[in-house]
Amino acid sequence: MNRNILIGLLILCSCSPITEDSNLIFASKGEIDLRTYDFQKVVPLSGEWVFDWKNLIPPLPTSSANQTSQNSIKATSKPIKSFLQVGERWKEHFEGIGFGTYQLKILLPETAKQNIYALRFFQTGGAAMSIYVNGQLELELGKVGTSKDSMIPTRSSGIVLLPHPNAETNILVHISNFYHDDGSFWYPPTLGLYKKINTQVFNEAIRDALLTGALIFMAFYHFTVYFFRRHKTIVFYFGLYSLIIALHSISLNGDSLYFLFPDVPYRLAFALSLIFFLAMPSYLLFLYQRFPENFSKPIITFFIISCTSLYIYVLVTPSELGSQATFYGIFLTILALFYSVLCMIHAVYQKKDMAIPLLLIQFFLFLSAINDTLYLYGILNYFMILKYSYLSTALFQSLVLASYFTKSFLKNEILGKELSLLNESLEKTVIVRTKEYKEAKQVAEEANQWKDKFLSLAAHDLRSPLSTVYSALTLITDKDSSEEEKSHILKQVFVILENAMSTVEHLLNLNRFRLDQGQISIQLTENHFTTLIQTLLDSFTIEFKKKKLKIQLLIPPNAIVYADTSILIEILRNLIANAIKFSHTDGSIQISFDETEEYAEIRIKDDGSGISLDRQKDLFLKPMSSLGTLGEKGFGIGLKLCFELIRLHEGSIQVHSEPGKGSLFVLKFPKENRTVPLA
Repeated sequence: MNRNILIGLLILCSCSPITEDSNLIFASKGEIDLRTYDFQKVVPLSGEWVFDWKNLIPPLPTSSANQTSQNSIKATSKPIKSFLQVGERWKEHFEGIGFGTYQLKILLPETAKQNIYALRFFQTGGAAMSIYVNGQLELELGKVGTSKDSMIPTRSSGIVLLPHPNAETNILVHISNFYHDDGSFWYPPTLGLYKKINTQVFNEAIRDALLTGALIFMAFYHFTVYFFRRHKTIVFYFGLYSLIIALHSISLNGDSLYFLFPDVPYRLAFALSLIFFLAMPSYLLFLYQRFPENFSKPIITFFIISCTSLYIYVLVTPSELGSQATFYGIFLTILALFYSVLCMIHAVYQKKDMAIPLLLIQFFLFLSAINDTLYLYGILNYFMILKYSYLSTALFQSLVLASYFTKSFLKNEILGKELSLLNESLEKTVIVRTKEYKEAKQVAEEANQWKDKFLSLAAHDLRSPLSTVYSALTLITDKDSSEEEKSHILKQVFVILENAMSTVEHLLNLNRFRLDQGQISIQLTENHFTTLIQTLLDSFTIEFKKKKLKIQLLIPPNAIVYADTSILIEILRNLIANAIKFSHTDGSIQISFDETEEYAEIRIKDDGSGISLDRQKDLFLKPMSSLGTLGEKGFGIGLKLCFELIRLHEGSIQVHSEPGKGSLFVLKFPKENRTVPLA
């Protein structure tokens, strides 16, 4: 496929805006004016440099550099092009291999002498450079020559120190390339303050070291796992992918490679730079192992054969021929990434586990490959991100695999331990099961106790009105009773039955017991206390008349209690019944209401027989039954039930009493609307 067609497709597919920074300064006709630049950032020396093809112009002293440079250009026999964009490829105008001279005049501010500057030159595959500043040789990368035999290529980068430069600085660069099909400056050199250049180089070195170290560590980890679990080939493929990317990463930055191995042969450095051809086959095999139903084995085989054959061609041919495969390797890589994105979309559609995160990773890799390709060919002027995409992919995949195998190991260990325990001691298992049965039995017994409490409560609340109705009906059948008395008794019977029906309704509401767990669910609402207490007192009319009791209400009209209505009525019913039961004839009962910022407080006071201190200790904890002042009997569960019901509201109940002086019960209900947990 034609390179221009591919680049056009990449531009259409890329999500990155292909624009240049409007604040950048460009060289024009071999000169760049930085006199107004503040050097807060490093500036790339992009633009037109003076260029001589196949001519190594000798450096000249500073004083005559500019003039002589112009004369040299004129002296060159009909130069094909006097100016060339730095970074523009030779193949587009001359040949891919050859040699030439670049020159640039830099105009610096007058204050430049007060600072130390630096020039940074980046690696150019298969090339060698000699950099002269104001006629003085400052840096050699490899050895420049006019033929393949006379030059020594390198992939290293370098920095030229410019201490206190003059306002006009001339840069002359000899460059030769006979070991790569695509020569010239790949990236424009940068100029900046020495501290900023040095910081930039240091940060890049740290990032690259962390990237390469992390990838090598992950490769080692996955190879180790595969060594112990040979049937898990998915681990091997991912370890191979991590190793390939680590080797490619260290070759991307010549500084790192040549710092670790100063004498590394160019041929080896070149081979490492193109080892990424093998990355996609190993990664596609990894994805195929993970999603076999979504990837086609014949297509993956095609990529394996194509990429491997291409890399073998790189290894066996001279570097200037092998470098021609770069374009096809990039094309196959991007095509494989695009194929993987389509397959992962299919996996997402089928709702496969981990498909969505892997799709996002694949899409990010795809866009990163496009971005770096456009950057490599000079279409985008941002930065390369693919190697960091490799790292993020490797980290994520490692987490997925580690999680997968960790779960498998843990599962096997747990199953092994359980099987061992079962084989070693069946008795222990029986003990555990017995303990579980005992706990279940305890829960069932607690549930049964709640059921008994409910039945006792129902009998407790229904016996009194039914006894009264029975007595009333007995009086009606008495022949000595007058019609007026019978009519009055019938009215009272209707009132009693109405209150009894209300009592049954409340008891049914209380029948929200979770008998399997011994729990009650409550529904908190706002209750107008005046209305509620008056209705409740009406149900005790006969009892009040029987003992000639006086009722005193000290309740404000707007009193509100935030509680479960049925449970609140049941608590009050029990306390009022107790007050009646232990009150003397002609006694009195006082019901009052008060509130604080946190609680609504209800007080029920009687002047009856009172409660001893010994009984008060366990009054709300144990069932206690005592005879009333007229011999009334009870079940002894009323106060204990009240304590448990008010605790459901996160409230409290207290008693203050002395024998012979009556009793005072204080109820506190929280005022704020908060969710109360199940008991």
